[in-house]
Amino acid sequence: MKAILLAAKLCFFLTAALCFSRCKKNNSTPIDRLNIVLYDKPLSVIRQHIQGKWQLIYGKGGIAANNIQHFRNNFWNFNDDSVKILDDNSVYADAIMHWNYDLGTYTNGDSTFLMKFYDKESVPWVYVVERIYNDTLILHDHASDALFYHFIKSN
Repeated sequence: MKAILLAAKLCFFLTAALCFSRCKKNNSTPIDRLNIVLYDKPLSVIRQHIQGKWQLIYGKGGIAANNIQHFRNNFWNFNDDSVKILDDNSVYADAIMHWNYDLGTYTNGDSTFLMKFYDKESVPWVYVVERIYNDTLILHDHASDALFYHFIKSN
């Protein structure tokens, strides 16, 4: 009986030791992700956070609120106050951005800086720089049926 009790205790301690011992975590993925609301920030902060090249992954919303539109090979490059949009390696827009401070859509009634530029066909585009959430830049149309565009940082 003592041998069975000793074996049971030994099994218990070995099981507990295995359960509570852990391998060192792999810290190759960043723990701190950038999460910042931008529409309520000064223009200098908005410009600072959007600088660089971003890949447009998908848009959600519009007239059908749950509609998701996927994009392939669509890149936006923000450089100071200019934007260059490449869609399948074709230049869609290469323009100067104009910033207007006005009441934004989907900004909880706050005024914000609206990004406006013209594409190659001289069509005006106006966006609210919404936020960066888990390193995803989110812009949306300055419209009541806005499409929310989701970008990831690109090299």
